Amino acid sequence: MRDRSGSLYPSFEIERELVRQGCRAIAGVDEAGRGALAGPLCVGLVVFDCSLFNAPPEELHAINDSKKLTPRARGLLREVISRHAMHARTVMVSHSTIDRLNVNRATERGLELLLKNIEPRPDVVIMDGTFRFSPGIRFVPVAGGDARSISIAAASIAAKVDRDRLMDKFDLRFPGYRLKKNKGYGTRDHMEAILSMGPTPIHRRSYEPVRSMLERTSSLFHEA
Repeated sequence: MRDRSGSLYPSFEIERELVRQGCRAIAGVDEAGRGALAGPLCVGLVVFDCSLFNAPPEELHAINDSKKLTPRARGLLREVISRHAMHARTVMVSHSTIDRLNVNRATERGLELLLKNIEPRPDVVIMDGTFRFSPGIRFVPVAGGDARSISIAAASIAAKVDRDRLMDKFDLRFPGYRLKKNKGYGTRDHMEAILSMGPTPIHRRSYEPVRSMLERTSSLFHEA
């Protein structure tokens, strides 16, 4: 749906169409931290009761793509989502798993973990992006899904809030990298910290600039 300015904002329109096709338990999925240089990938999954789709509580109308919300708004909406959702869960996929599998396969691994032992098992997964995963149930990729589906947008909020809280804790363990501010992304101050102090144990070895730094160090040892 679009607001008066013409901008897209989430609704349950996609979910209602899936209900017309016979689906009942619809899992919205999104991730946070995909492009970060440090820390885990967080994958979120939210399932709302289909009875909410035609007349959602007023609180749910505030749900939007997490990137368009302030940290305070995201935190408040994380609580709203938990109150109204049948499931609102996240899973952290470690930096080492990302390095080992690559970020797309790590995302798929996160989805597999989220769907494990979930009851009732969703009839369909709708996920932001253009992924082609095969989780054992119907899978529908939705380009720009966090701006179109409340379920996907809610998953994006859950993933963003939970990951940010973890990165705030890492900031205490690894001072100087300003992780509380940059959340592990490649901001100028973060890049400068990596170059001056080197990577921490939570930096992704397959991402630049850490990858090149490690390759240079390895070549020096081989030359010696």
